[in-house]
Amino acid sequence: MLNIPSSEALIAAIEAARTGSMAAAAERLGLTHGAVSRRIQSLEQWLGAPVFERGGRGVVPTAQGTIFLRRAERSLAAIEALRSELISRRDRGALRISALPSMVRLWLMPRLRHLEAVVPGRHVELLPEYRLAQVEARDMDIAVRYGLGSWPGVDVHPLFPDLVVPAAAPDLAAELAGIAARDMMQQPLLIDGDSADWRRWGRLVGAPQAALGSRRQFLDHDVAVEAARQGFGVILLRVPMAADALHDGSLRALPVPMMQSARGHYLAVRAGESRPDILTLVDAIGALGAEALSRFETLLPDVVANRIAESE
Repeated sequence: MLNIPSSEALIAAIEAARTGSMAAAAERLGLTHGAVSRRIQSLEQWLGAPVFERGGRGVVPTAQGTIFLRRAERSLAAIEALRSELISRRDRGALRISALPSMVRLWLMPRLRHLEAVVPGRHVELLPEYRLAQVEARDMDIAVRYGLGSWPGVDVHPLFPDLVVPAAAPDLAAELAGIAARDMMQQPLLIDGDSADWRRWGRLVGAPQAALGSRRQFLDHDVAVEAARQGFGVILLRVPMAADALHDGSLRALPVPMMQSARGHYLAVRAGESRPDILTLVDAIGALGAEALSRFETLLPDVVANRIAESE
């Protein structure tokens, strides 16, 4: 078995080198800052040496990092060229939607039959991937992106905001029923990416920043959701993307504030997109997003009322 780093880690590092900033790389890739940071850390652990020098103004590749990233970028470009060749041989009638794996598994896949019904005779293909799909280069028809909603070369349509709700399995939620918000971070925490979201939430509720409890970290949100269902700790559940876990009762929202992130989920299509089936599909996905948000707000009004907003 090849001992190589993940492509997600390589792409994160290459974007950080291009932009000089992990935050800018996160915005370009449609990821959280924490997810980019964690992937670069995993790459450095694999390499056994730092890839970047970190400073107050951003990141700069080390000498070894520069050599490594140049060669890694050439290798990824060759793989991308092969991928494009294979894509060209696929079913040309398929409508392709790219999204992060957790978004595909938690939200898009349960709605796939509905999406195919609105474009009769067309096959809708969901592609779970970490890279930023290039819809402007006809690499993808629709890309679900996470960020501030502004990317060059594409038209952007809002899907839904990124709301995070502290939640836990029913037994653990019952134990924590009377907990104060500032004490929540002392509990066992489940994290996707790194602890940046929990730290932002903690700052907004006035929790001591040194008071993080024990942590279990996961690369994808859907894996963290399953860990929460198994009772391993408290998760910042992303809704409405993962709200089904609240609706089916496998997780319960805790009586502490919900945070609205400055970022959100968007649908990106190529600039000036005019193909009727693509526009119909964009409208259908947007309507499902509005419906999911409305359902969450209607069924859990107490959670919605206890909302705090993060400023960018």
